[in-house]
Amino acid sequence: MLRPIQISKSFNLAVDALTCLWGGLIAPNICGTELKAKLATFSHLISFKSSFAEDTHLSKENYFNICASHERLKEVGNHACCMVAVFAFESLKNDQKYDKIKNETTVKYLRHLRNGAAHGNSFNFIDSRSKKIIDPGLVEWRGKIIDKSLQNKTVFPDFFAQGDFAYLFEDISKLLV
Repeated sequence: MLRPIQISKSFNLAVDALTCLWGGLIAPNICGTELKAKLATFSHLISFKSSFAEDTHLSKENYFNICASHERLKEVGNHACCMVAVFAFESLKNDQKYDKIKNETTVKYLRHLRNGAAHGNSFNFIDSRSKKIIDPGLVEWRGKIIDKSLQNKTVFPDFFAQGDFAYLFEDISKLLV
């Protein structure tokens, strides 16, 4: 049974972005023929405004190729999770209550996910100056433990499933009340 999650405005856009991305990636698998027919009259899928003379375009062919390949679909989804983790943590840091909650376990957990996302989707506990592993201790959230044994291990989806974001954001949002 599904229940609506309750999250802070700091996380609304992160969850919305992930929802739209996943919806856009699975749509061709659900109704590909109809979607291709609807998009047939458009020369490009999306046109992004550019400061250069030519517009940039995302080709329909590339979009459908991504969606048709399980491996590429998985890679794009994992990359999206990395972007969501970075965006969510940076958004949280802008919240007025961040300084009061920054040492809470769930916030530390998100920070480690964000750091792994920013290091190519791999946990990284190495200090950039000394080049030695910094022991993060044990950071546990809902039975999932982050510790130094995760060094160089994949974050998304091997350690943290995409659907877990909503629950993590909800738990952190409770701290912001």
